[in-house]
Amino acid sequence: MANVATHRQIAVVLEELSQDVEALGARLCVDMAIAMHHMDTLQAIDLIAQKQRSLAALLKSDCLEDSVEQIAIETLRERMRLLR
Repeated sequence: MANVATHRQIAVVLEELSQDVEALGARLCVDMAIAMHHMDTLQAIDLIAQKQRSLAALLKSDCLEDSVEQIAIETLRERMRLLR
């Protein structure tokens, strides 16, 4: 089983990935034609970043149950509740 330090390192990588994904989405939004024609895809990119940040928070948490309840994305929160 992974130790706390490993979980924290995984959390750092997830946070970095979320920033990279958000930056990608932001670059695509600069082109209004892309933004208008691909809004659903751009929203999916944002959702990926949000999920990555939520999972990172779980990995860093001292109290998993409390952290699960703070997940803003309902579908992810429900999935994580099933792990208890």
